[in-house]
Amino acid sequence: MLKSINQRLWWPLNNFPKTKFTTMKFISIIILILTAGFTNMKITSANKEYIYVGTYNEDNKSGIFVFEFDRKEGSMSLVQEVGGMGSPSYLEIHPSGKYIYSVNRSSVIPDKKWGSVSSYKIDPANGTISHLNDQPTQGSESCHVSIDSKGRLVFVSNYSTGNLSVFPVLEDGTLGTCSDTEQHTGNSINESRQKGPHAHQSIVSPNDKFLYVSDLGIDKVKVYSIDFNNNTLTGQPDSDGLVEKGSGPRHSVIHENQKFAFVINELASTVTAFKIDPVNGGLTPYQIITTVPEDFKEVNYCADIHIDPSGQFLYGSNRGHNSLVIFKIDQVSGELTNVGFQSTYGEWPRNFLIDPKGEFIFVANQNSNNIVSFRRNPESGKLSKIEKEIIVPKPVCLKILELK
Repeated sequence: MLKSINQRLWWPLNNFPKTKFTTMKFISIIILILTAGFTNMKITSANKEYIYVGTYNEDNKSGIFVFEFDRKEGSMSLVQEVGGMGSPSYLEIHPSGKYIYSVNRSSVIPDKKWGSVSSYKIDPANGTISHLNDQPTQGSESCHVSIDSKGRLVFVSNYSTGNLSVFPVLEDGTLGTCSDTEQHTGNSINESRQKGPHAHQSIVSPNDKFLYVSDLGIDKVKVYSIDFNNNTLTGQPDSDGLVEKGSGPRHSVIHENQKFAFVINELASTVTAFKIDPVNGGLTPYQIITTVPEDFKEVNYCADIHIDPSGQFLYGSNRGHNSLVIFKIDQVSGELTNVGFQSTYGEWPRNFLIDPKGEFIFVANQNSNNIVSFRRNPESGKLSKIEKEIIVPKPVCLKILELK
């Protein structure tokens, strides 16, 4: 049988006329056969990308929006509107890409004013999400959710009560009951905004050893060590990062080299740069730089902060000046140099997203109900607006996920 197949395979070559073109003719025929075969094959489509939008929309019929992102065109198309909890503001995607979590101002306990945190399953076929479960956050005005790099614990920051809550992630992606809470104490000099603690954001160190919590009310970035065996936190007060009084630290980000951390201060419109102690996670400030032009005298409140994937540029959002400030990061010293400002073409840019490839930046303008997209120049860090905008009610958080 094998011999017969072999004879049929080589018959064209053995029976061509013996001319100097015989080999060329044979190769041409083989190419035609292969081409015809590939024409009939089903070509698999490229990976799809989805952008998830958290909002302050209190309409329980539509709080989280799911868009498919067309990278070639730089455009987004609506896939799903998800109802359920009111004001599902900040979102976080599980490292596996299978689940997404939202922190909500609405409560799941009628007699408590606590917020809630919800889990959703992501459909790998089309990026849509379906609700799994909810947990009370043990604090009010819950405003931020984060997760460690292996997806074991979810951390929720509660603004009004000034505390932090910890939730174990179960095997099916749902959230277990709260395993730990950390109550902050203290105040600072701004009488209208800093009468008590206001935990605003937490981020996990790249090595999963430490949790950094920006507290606007006490002018500190509090540092905790993480115990994954007991699902608890332990404060490291000697490692806490201090900003100037009245600054109001809101969000922070860690450089990929793990040597520098940058904190954006809501009340002072500044960024404080810190050096990170590799042993105890301690934060030591080395630079303070403004986020607005020197001649800007109107009201401004900073919001979000991110580093591009190359680690070369730092971006921060200004609510009032309605812009993104762009800084160049010195890779040796960590010093920041202002590159310029980019209008967000909307009001109150609460949150923004740099895509993992560093090609685009998307800005959620809360008060003008629009999401504006920009193409990013990787050499200069500067941005150019994509004309088409997306209209969404009170967008306040953006996350992106690539599905294979």
